Amino acid sequence: MRPEGRHADAPAAALSFRPRRMTKVINTLAAFHMAVESGPPPKFPMWAVYGVSDFDSAGRPMGGRAEDYEAALERILSDHGHTDEPGIPLHKLRTNLGWHVTAAECAAALRAFEERAEPPPAVWGTRLLPFLRTARSGDGFEVH
Repeated sequence: MRPEGRHADAPAAALSFRPRRMTKVINTLAAFHMAVESGPPPKFPMWAVYGVSDFDSAGRPMGGRAEDYEAALERILSDHGHTDEPGIPLHKLRTNLGWHVTAAECAAALRAFEERAEPPPAVWGTRLLPFLRTARSGDGFEVH
């Protein structure tokens, strides 16, 4: 996970967990109502519909309406999903496809945690809450 916006280049800003631990982190976030079930993830736009013919070495689309495709993809990656519940949609945490967890979703997750008035679970380590606070004050974070 790495922050977006003004905190993206901060030293040691990125946060990562091994897959098995990430599963435990996600389950605990859900138990604390910081992460919410949002139904199936939104469907990615089909690049061929936009006339995109290929991708460059950095993964950017080329040809056709590449800019329109990128804009549609950005909307999908930031989409909250099929729920009105506040928090981080679980589909954004379960895969490393570049989902954008918004600053508002981070703020909602932190509010849910603060309402519990409990110490953070050990599985989160010492950096998860500061990471979420930084992401809340920036433009959220991306999951890779």
